Amino acid sequence: MAETWSPVPGFTHGHSMIRHFYIDNFKSLVDFALPTDMGQFTCIVGLNGSGKSTLLQAFDFVGHLASGQVAEWLKLREWEKSDLTSRFLNKQLIAFKLAFDFPEHGTVMWEGSFNASLLRCTAETISCNGRDLLKLADGVLRVSKRDGGAETELPLSGITFQGSVLSLLKTKEHHPAVHEVKAFASHLRSLDMLSPQLMRKRAKDAEDVGYGGERLSAYLHGFSKAAKAQLLVALQNIYSQVDKWETTSLRSGWKDLRVHEHYRDAYGKPLETPALQLNDGMLRVLTILAQTLGGAPEASADDKKKAAHQDYRCLLFDEIENGINPEIVGKLVAHLLQARQQIIVTSHSPMILNYLPDDVARQAVVMLYRTPQGLTRAVRFFDLPETNEKLELLGPGEVFVDSDLAELAQVAEVLRGQQP
Repeated sequence: MAETWSPVPGFTHGHSMIRHFYIDNFKSLVDFALPTDMGQFTCIVGLNGSGKSTLLQAFDFVGHLASGQVAEWLKLREWEKSDLTSRFLNKQLIAFKLAFDFPEHGTVMWEGSFNASLLRCTAETISCNGRDLLKLADGVLRVSKRDGGAETELPLSGITFQGSVLSLLKTKEHHPAVHEVKAFASHLRSLDMLSPQLMRKRAKDAEDVGYGGERLSAYLHGFSKAAKAQLLVALQNIYSQVDKWETTSLRSGWKDLRVHEHYRDAYGKPLETPALQLNDGMLRVLTILAQTLGGAPEASADDKKKAAHQDYRCLLFDEIENGINPEIVGKLVAHLLQARQQIIVTSHSPMILNYLPDDVARQAVVMLYRTPQGLTRAVRFFDLPETNEKLELLGPGEVFVDSDLAELAQVAEVLRGQQP
């Protein structure tokens, strides 16, 4: 049964974000919802196999519905259509519901039913303040005009598309909230497949770093001057020995990435390290920082066209601490907490939690677990009686270390069963 959600009265954020996420029949996510009122930063924890990576994939899947690139998305992940739906159910429809908080429009709901066989939504609604702004039902699409005039009605019989009907529309011509949903969802970016080996590669042209980071050098080469300067400052805040980073375009069009450090080589020259020889941690940090700073709004007028394709709304990182030293993780977390985008990370380590203020941790840390039937469920980690009590005496990371996640999963399931 789909979970209902209502916004906190009078609650608003300074920038757009997802406040609620529900999906049904996506892999192990059956009738699954994240705890309500998501914030700017969310950290997903849980035992191996609890569904952390699957959740990031679900977000990424919904984002690609808006762009209509479902087949390409499946190909990149080397998935088949049959990999989308849950093995616990015998049906083709994947239901989803997202609640967005947009400063200019308030709470906007986007929900739909995706047919995994057809690779498109067969029902879909975008609503705001109880009014439907877009509705797909019985093969007919109705969508509100930008000027508030009569609805546009479009029969979809014979029209081929993938994903959401949003992929068919020039949404700037329609209600601004409809455009905001498409803009946000299509600028949702999951980096759950980052690979240091791929990040070391040279690339020619890129609008993003690629699923594994294989286009990092070309992506950085396309940065605006303002974004390049911001990235250097952020990198130096974490690695103080860095003097500069640069990309050069080779004759063949390949982009070469190098980092200069203030160490001196045998000839007294500053140490220059190509991407091929950079350590895994620095490559990963550079990629994460680049995703949060690309397309910075401080870009000059001359830079805006160059930077526009890099401006993401929501970023998702899997096992954020992988390959990064503990003393570096704290600085990275501090950066992510101040990011312009909504940030969702997964972690299997208490290191991340150690650097979260208690008030942030209470809202941000979500534990996933499997029910005895194998379904993935979610609970705020510090909403559980045991962890809530421990947080009065210990830091968030210490509570995590001092807790048995398997036992907490049993407690969470009992409490869930007691809910009306």
